[in-house]
Amino acid sequence: MKPFCLSILITLFICCEQPKKISEKEVMETFNDFFYLLDNDVDKIRDYLTDDFMIFEVSRKWNTEEFIKFVKGFGKFESKRDFKNIKIDTDFNSAHISLEHTGEFTLEKPIQSGSKTLSYEWLESAYLVKENEKLKFKFYFSEQIND
Repeated sequence: MKPFCLSILITLFICCEQPKKISEKEVMETFNDFFYLLDNDVDKIRDYLTDDFMIFEVSRKWNTEEFIKFVKGFGKFESKRDFKNIKIDTDFNSAHISLEHTGEFTLEKPIQSGSKTLSYEWLESAYLVKENEKLKFKFYFSEQIND
């Protein structure tokens, strides 16, 4: 009887779907999608944020709507971003990413004044969680270290 019970337990253990740790690939795909939307269609960024998302940027805390309004305030712009020294930690339901981020932004202005290019460097960190099987940003921290 014992071998039979042990056999059943082993079969159940093997057959039952085991939770999978979030992969670094999944984190990077979500991260890259976030920045693509940030630069190209900021209204769609909500799909990558939790309902209680918060970002700390330019020395203040922003919720989703405040942050989207802030980004829209720059008008149309072109960006060149570089991310380096990326470190990712994951478990089954969340992920943390830290990195150095440099960006060059060309803001479109009226023809009389031409365009303006701005360059920045930040240290950043983000916390992501699984929601309905999708990885979403819950918190983002960004501190400018050079401009």
